[in-house]
Amino acid sequence: MKIIHTADWHLCDRLGPRIDRTPDLNARIERVAALCMEHTADVLLIAGDLFSEQATVEQMTEALGNLRRFFTPFFERGGTILAITGNHDRDGRINMVRAGMTLASPVAGQDGNLPCGRMYLLNGRALATLTGADGKRVQFVLVPYPFASRYNVSATDFRTKEEENRLLHTKVAEWVRDVVDEKNFDVTLPTVLTAHLHVRGAELGGVSKYLITERDEVMVDFADLNTSWSYVALGHIHTPQCVGGMSHVRYPGSLDRLDFGETHDGHGVLLLKVDGANRVEPEHLPIPATPFHTVELTDPATELSTLTQRYPDHDTAIVRVNVTPSTGGPSRDEISRELRRVFPRLHAVTWGEVERPVGEATPSVWTPGSVFGPTVIDYLTRQLTATADPDAACVLELAETFLKVEANS
Repeated sequence: MKIIHTADWHLCDRLGPRIDRTPDLNARIERVAALCMEHTADVLLIAGDLFSEQATVEQMTEALGNLRRFFTPFFERGGTILAITGNHDRDGRINMVRAGMTLASPVAGQDGNLPCGRMYLLNGRALATLTGADGKRVQFVLVPYPFASRYNVSATDFRTKEEENRLLHTKVAEWVRDVVDEKNFDVTLPTVLTAHLHVRGAELGGVSKYLITERDEVMVDFADLNTSWSYVALGHIHTPQCVGGMSHVRYPGSLDRLDFGETHDGHGVLLLKVDGANRVEPEHLPIPATPFHTVELTDPATELSTLTQRYPDHDTAIVRVNVTPSTGGPSRDEISRELRRVFPRLHAVTWGEVERPVGEATPSVWTPGSVFGPTVIDYLTRQLTATADPDAACVLELAETFLKVEANS
């Protein structure tokens, strides 16, 4: 059976309030669908976080429509998408999606054998078997992200978040250890463990940097995974890597860059062929990621006019800019307007201190006064003067108006 392993798609994601990632993610998903066809894959395995937690029902509906459009040839050939839920896949909306899927095409039988040619989204621990085009069967042990609702843990079972996370760690370890005792588990079949988990010791990067302690995250040990199975398909950590030095225990990384912390990560999917009980070493299939740039402007008067040449992908790249303005140069407003014109997907602009000619005295440190109104006006005047803001007079006039309203209220 040929399997393509991927994870952490985060469909419907946004970067900040302005940048919708849907076009970027759709382009990568369309490439995944093409890879499934090119390599005659039997199964596309998504190890959690199919959706962004920001996704609305309407956005999820549109995303699923796109999936159906991209993968129709794959389904018609008998391919199957097998996905588990991650920490960003919220139960209420996911369960509604799953209910609709079941109504459209109920799962046949009660023995865990899944019909091919469709998509499954599992929101609980499960054991499933799929049959490849070669007629051979592969068994999947499915481990969604450990929310209490997915592991039958009650709020009365713990007192603190750390206790809850430790309890859920235990539940995950027990499920992976004891699944061999399930009545439908077939010890003769090659088995793939699919899990959305933070394995202790994994290299962290990008959006996962904050996942450090058991107070913040359910952390499992490498020993909790059954590495004797054919393959361990992981999701959740966005940095692609082997775990524990074992080439068949893998995080594929996120499908596309999701923030500037992932600027230098490689992106793609993993292709593996499961044939018998032997451990499988996958092949990495690269997928070009959305360009992310951090632009440094130290001489805006000269550099603004060169940006389109320096960044040929300026129309599509996601950009943040650090600006060090200089006296006598363009104002903040002029710089901002030009940056927005050149970079339609401008994420953020950070302003440094105004560079002053050598020998010019540095302004004294501002000290707040004892009276609120004059203090505000003094502060604004200094800031607007220092940045040569062309709208300084209007800003000060508005400030004085607001202060009068506040004083009279």
